[in-house]
Amino acid sequence: MAVQKALDLIGEGPTVQDAVSEALDRAQLTLEGISSFRVQDISGVLSDGEAIYRVEVRVWFTLLEKMHG
Repeated sequence: MAVQKALDLIGEGPTVQDAVSEALDRAQLTLEGISSFRVQDISGVLSDGEAIYRVEVRVWFTLLEKMHG
């Protein structure tokens, strides 16, 4: 039986897709078993007239089974 955990992340980028990809790519560097994600919120700021998108992404991953003994 698998147990999953959720974690909220923030990603930023010049597009919404880039911001989501940044959050997921960074998460995959340290988390194994990511199974799904949901974009919780999209916001942004203007920096020198350029839009920078900020997304809050919730990712779910399966907790690894460890053998004790």
